[in-house]
Amino acid sequence: MVNIDDWYLSETGQYLLKELGEKISPILSTTFGYYSLQIGCTGSAAQLQESCRVKHLFTLDDRGCGAEIRATPSMLPIATDSVDLVILMHHLSNTDEPHAVLREAFRILIPEGKLIIIDFNPVSVWGLRHFLQGWLEYVPFNGHFYTAKRIDDWMRLLGFDQLGHHRIGYLPPIQKTSVTRHLSWLEKGTRKWLPLLGALNLLVYSKSISPLTPVRHRWVARKLLQGKVPRPSVGRGMKYDR
Repeated sequence: MVNIDDWYLSETGQYLLKELGEKISPILSTTFGYYSLQIGCTGSAAQLQESCRVKHLFTLDDRGCGAEIRATPSMLPIATDSVDLVILMHHLSNTDEPHAVLREAFRILIPEGKLIIIDFNPVSVWGLRHFLQGWLEYVPFNGHFYTAKRIDDWMRLLGFDQLGHHRIGYLPPIQKTSVTRHLSWLEKGTRKWLPLLGALNLLVYSKSISPLTPVRHRWVARKLLQGKVPRPSVGRGMKYDR
């Protein structure tokens, strides 16, 4: 069975990977640190991260598949606050535990560490083909295609801040090169007039830092300190039973 790594070796896959590399290169060239972790599409990691400035690059997969680390992405054997960059490439669309994977990514990232999510855009011609043929389990149109809005809602709840959103790839989802060569006009027109219909979403996030101590409004403090606390008094002429 063809997997997503094998599909990226096709001509259409190489087209998307090349454009993805051009978009992600400026992001990775300004990302520094000691450890980077890519989950999903581990066979494309070396080509994708050529411009990465992080010192040590690792790949992880739950089935091995040539990755350097074999582990379950929803239960990572990695210390908290220890990774500078995490890349999820087509993993959210192929897991039954997307929320658990995102929580683990948040846990292992250092404060202000970057998380990059790469996945197919359901609001595109590629998403339409997924809607029509996803039940066939045909790579790359199988799995779940999540909208960027839905992913962004999850990320904000976890504590991520969005740094960027890029859409990539405007070639129709046709594998026959003899056909796609004659559709360059369609690609250029879609890129110019319908930029929201890119085949891939490239989402960039930063792990936000929460303040350690709560900040109180000054007017609350002043209100609590105003005036003196009255003492209880007993009215004159009142008698008590003993």
